[in-house]
Amino acid sequence: MLTFFTDPYENELLYGAIGRYHYYIGNIDYKDTLREVFRNESVIPSIELCARLDTVANNLGGKYTADYIINNHTIFPFYAPFIPKTRREELINDMKYKDGKGIYAKTGILAGSVCKKEGIYYCPLCSEEEINKYGEAYIHREHQLQGVFVCPHNGAKLKKYKIDRTNSSRLEFIRLNEKLLDLNAEYEENKDIYEKLLKISKTAYYILNNNLYQFNKDTITKKYKEILYSKGLVTTNKRIKQRELYDEFIKYYGVEFLEIMESSIDKDNEYNWLKVITRNSKRTVHPIRHILFIIFLVDDIKEFFKSEVDEYNPFGKSPWPCLNYIAGHYKNDVVTELTITTDYKTRRPIGTFTCDCGFIYSRKGPDKVISDRYKIGRIKEFGSLWEETLKEYLLERKYGLRELARIMNCDPKTIVKFDKELGINYYETSNMRVEKQKNNKKENKGIDIQAYKENILTVINQNSSYTRTQIRELCKKEYTYLYRHDKAWLLEILPKNISRKNIDYKSDKRVNWKKRDIEILNIIKEQYKSLLLRDKPIRITKGNLCKESGILTIIEKKLDKLPRTKEYLDDILESVEEFQLRRARLIADEKLEGKEGIRLWEIQKLSRIRTSDFEKIKTKLEQYIDGGE
Repeated sequence: MLTFFTDPYENELLYGAIGRYHYYIGNIDYKDTLREVFRNESVIPSIELCARLDTVANNLGGKYTADYIINNHTIFPFYAPFIPKTRREELINDMKYKDGKGIYAKTGILAGSVCKKEGIYYCPLCSEEEINKYGEAYIHREHQLQGVFVCPHNGAKLKKYKIDRTNSSRLEFIRLNEKLLDLNAEYEENKDIYEKLLKISKTAYYILNNNLYQFNKDTITKKYKEILYSKGLVTTNKRIKQRELYDEFIKYYGVEFLEIMESSIDKDNEYNWLKVITRNSKRTVHPIRHILFIIFLVDDIKEFFKSEVDEYNPFGKSPWPCLNYIAGHYKNDVVTELTITTDYKTRRPIGTFTCDCGFIYSRKGPDKVISDRYKIGRIKEFGSLWEETLKEYLLERKYGLRELARIMNCDPKTIVKFDKELGINYYETSNMRVEKQKNNKKENKGIDIQAYKENILTVINQNSSYTRTQIRELCKKEYTYLYRHDKAWLLEILPKNISRKNIDYKSDKRVNWKKRDIEILNIIKEQYKSLLLRDKPIRITKGNLCKESGILTIIEKKLDKLPRTKEYLDDILESVEEFQLRRARLIADEKLEGKEGIRLWEIQKLSRIRTSDFEKIKTKLEQYIDGGE
């Protein structure tokens, strides 16, 4: 047992403490030091991860345990949360009782080194403070971590010590010599890069000093998926949206910074580290890349490691409230059955909640505020309790339709539907007809039908070449009302349909093709303007231009008789590529008007154009954004 040993400083590597011991004990031969500390002169000193620690702890008289040394004076805690639990236990066992062979390979350091450090690093400000306080500087374990370029305590750039394994014996324990230290502090000049490097350094320091052994590779991966789910980057089938994740990750860090961190991502590589880190893969990902990913996911590293993440559910935790209005347990959390599907258009989750009372309702998620739990998108089943209650009210035969609808908290049409299904037919009486008449009177109250007719006639006179469809688009309100209440008059004054019956395809003698050419050209021009004004862009094709106006057949069969129309169509019809370019330009225009920054990848995403297709229009789009055509 040693009678003297240099107690390690806070976060000092055991390697550094042994180096100071060798210096102060006055040994000349490093083998003597190895024999004294490890009881074995064949041990090869390791800077970051030491072996035979159980022997070292016993040799120090029980002042330190092997576990204490591992957790406080090696860099092992930096790797511990990100490796499988069984492998971690093997590593701890190897560091305690074996000679250290294969330790680095098991952590994944050799296979996946990132920003590898050759030599020993120090912080000039920390070293200066320690010299003033202790009379010597020491080797900090946090300064040796791969991917850590600045000190987590003050942000100064770390510097490489002049002596390393390349210019010293491999048996030598290197000690920081004040005369060889450059104590002039330097800082990263680029503010954005500096802030990111400092955040990474502080995060690494937190992981190193909090012994996060309750986490392992599997639990970390699970946390990743649940947080990604909450961010909308996972489908309801638990499939990660890798393309969207890649875009968001690159947007957050930028390509340049990822190159600095030796963590660039080849999005076409099925095994790039960003995909591997989110999968239940046997592959090991370097801790610094885990840190990059965690910072991307959460603002506070402490929050990430605070506790186990509950499995994310877009509708919150079970149980959920029953929203059966007439049930005694209305709004009580009694529903435990939930089925989640995906809306095929929006890809948002749809939750279907089934209560024991038979009431089944659904809504789109995710729930964002607590009040969302009490919303109904659609009632799928009212259930036996609701139906029996309604039946009792109907048999009393004393409630009006709307009054009963309020009592049952549903639409009056639902009451009528169940009135028939239950075989009571209470609302098929004269009372029902009287109420309908009252409703009609209320509906017609204040409407001047003559004014509606005059408006329709004015529109027709001013647009004599318009079709019925175009007239309807110009005065929807009047058209709809008159169609319901005076259909005969409306059909009488509307222009005749241009249909197959009105066109003789066989006999050119009966058709004035010159006049017909002008008429159809005018129709197409108006329809073309209408398509361009729609909120959602529609590709300009013959079908979209002509089908709604009822002239598609004549265009397909007699276009050679309509030269002016043909020339106009040739000029305006869009190929798929031209339509994609127009969509992209519209999005670019919106961003320019809003004075937003324009990112091509964002335009591609919003316009929903495949990468291969977007590459074809990319040059033209850039010219357009720069002020060209």
